[in-house]
Amino acid sequence: MANCSGCLKENTDGFCPACETKLFERSKVPNQLEFNWDDIQDRIFGQPAGFSISGVQPKGFIGRAKNNLLTPNRNIESMYIIKPCLDTRRSLYFDSPANEHLTMNMAGQLFKISTAKCGLVKFANGEPAYLTRRFDRDKEGNALRQEDFVSVLNAIPGVNDHGLYKYNSFTYEDVGNRLNPADQISFIRVLLFNFLTGNGDFHLKNLSLLESSDGDMLLSPSYDLMNTKLHINDSQMALNLFREREGTKQNLPTTGYKYHIKDFLELGKRIGVRERILLTMVEEFRSAKLEMISFVDKSFLSDAGKLKYKEVVELHHNQLFNL
Repeated sequence: MANCSGCLKENTDGFCPACETKLFERSKVPNQLEFNWDDIQDRIFGQPAGFSISGVQPKGFIGRAKNNLLTPNRNIESMYIIKPCLDTRRSLYFDSPANEHLTMNMAGQLFKISTAKCGLVKFANGEPAYLTRRFDRDKEGNALRQEDFVSVLNAIPGVNDHGLYKYNSFTYEDVGNRLNPADQISFIRVLLFNFLTGNGDFHLKNLSLLESSDGDMLLSPSYDLMNTKLHINDSQMALNLFREREGTKQNLPTTGYKYHIKDFLELGKRIGVRERILLTMVEEFRSAKLEMISFVDKSFLSDAGKLKYKEVVELHHNQLFNL
């Protein structure tokens, strides 16, 4: 038997009952779809719904039919987003859905990071796809107010900057200073996790505030978490940590700076997180390497993908915590 297509619970075919509840409100939904990515592209009429790592990963919208099967949907207000594999020019492109599925589950289960509900499915032709339930919709499908940090910080594109403004307009210090105290703690946790798992694409559009039932704008569940280094030659961090940009004169994320845990502690202190909380968090991440490696082994990654993912975790863990 395989592992759960939602939470990776062992000895489970398809989705376990808990994941059926979280993703599909207790409905029995097969993890084998009855359509292919081309069917979704046809519904979009050639207009891509969105892109992920470095602008190369397409997204589509799907909905539920009356018989509970997932189906392509022209309506972009649909409750689900689906991502196919990266294009074949990318390294380990076939692993990209399993990569995001693993990383999102690791964040939620090992580090208690609030994440979008997700699963791994297969198209009719057998190709894998990443599925996530939208958190910016209520149960009736009504839109909730969501604002990414391009909007929050009023990041303005430069002339012909090819989207780089979402990387170089502001820093993580700028983001942290716009959060409430509880969200600042969560923010440092997510940054540490992204560094350890090799996510070099945690830019301003991948950070959002979401309106709560009380009308407060709070840090949204994390989304688009993946080890980008499996597929592209990516920088260690999408944004610089500090306003002085890690001591460089560059406006782009620096590749020469060697990040250490002291940098994340300094960032936490700058935005107002208590040192006691930071040190507890640091110890949690320091002691989690073996659990992370074990979690990778449960995933749907290929053997080559698992090996590369574990190499990144080992490398970044050693860099972060070794003096």
